[in-house]
Amino acid sequence: MTYDELLKDCNIIIKNSNHERVVRLFYAYLSRVCGDAKALPNMIGEIVGVDFSDTTARTGCFNGVFDETEPPYQDVDFYIRFENDIRVFVYGSIRGDGEKELKNNEYVIFAVGDRISGHIIRSPSRHIYLAD
Repeated sequence: MTYDELLKDCNIIIKNSNHERVVRLFYAYLSRVCGDAKALPNMIGEIVGVDFSDTTARTGCFNGVFDETEPPYQDVDFYIRFENDIRVFVYGSIRGDGEKELKNNEYVIFAVGDRISGHIIRSPSRHIYLAD
């Protein structure tokens, strides 16, 4: 499935350039694109520094949060909820109001670079900064 096919098939509406960058960064790891249910958990686990090999993604949504979860920051660019109830919120820009306190099962990724293999900074508060 190409990027454009994914946008059409999943009714993803690109909100802005930061959102588009996040969609482009992560879409190739979706099981419906690569055919591997472990690709997204493995990539997210590598970024946040947690072994997600025993779980799969239950929800992966570029359109927002559509369950009872309250995101720590508004305008989520990518929301992933794993079967073990770990929730990851990906944002294409850093929020200016400082790091908020997260629940024990939450991680925030600020993906401000153009590639996943860039520089990764992990804070003790489970905020991860992904940059070139």
